[in-house]
Amino acid sequence: MDHGVKPQASRDDSHDTRGDDDRRIGVLLVDDHAVVREGLRRILAQRADIVIVGEASNGDEALELVSRRRPEVVIMDLNMPGMDGLETTRRICADHAGVRVVIFTGHAGLETFQNARASGASGVILKDITAQALSEAVAQIAEGRPYADPRIDPDLAADTTTLKQHLLSVREQQILQLLADGCTNRDVCERLLLGSETVKTHVSHILTKLNASHRSQAVAIGMREGLIR
Repeated sequence: MDHGVKPQASRDDSHDTRGDDDRRIGVLLVDDHAVVREGLRRILAQRADIVIVGEASNGDEALELVSRRRPEVVIMDLNMPGMDGLETTRRICADHAGVRVVIFTGHAGLETFQNARASGASGVILKDITAQALSEAVAQIAEGRPYADPRIDPDLAADTTTLKQHLLSVREQQILQLLADGCTNRDVCERLLLGSETVKTHVSHILTKLNASHRSQAVAIGMREGLIR
């Protein structure tokens, strides 16, 4: 277990991965065991389209690095001393709409997956996942598609309709419901106390995740799939 480890950034802290010309997926590793982070780094380094932008050993360090580095994907240990993975995930997803988090744990069931989704995470990865499956899961999550390890619940992983019900984060479902109620972006900002750019980003993610070309279509899909009333 690491104690007082300074957040590590793999490149110049002033550099944001979203501006890279090569469009690589910026990944932040969060785990209180250095050997686990090292293993993840070695596996993901094998893919040319993934770059590790930093490492953190606890929740506080993770929040700091997410603000500085703006990774596309955060691999988040579930059980850490201090702030646990779910609480850290809630804070990241609340403050950084464009960052996707996946929970990384040794043991998980459907309840863990549901708790992870409720916190805003894009899914759950088991720690004994194969190297190839890990890389594919990260790429899938970066595209905005949720990931459920088949060993957690085979039916959930195979059933695209069920997965779609877990597709939107809690915040995104709130915003989609407000859109269905006839709210404008400004109305959403006022009701949820969010900035205009944050709301725009959430709406954009909703359209992408639901494969909708406009808001009305997103609302219709949301109602059809039972995401909103």
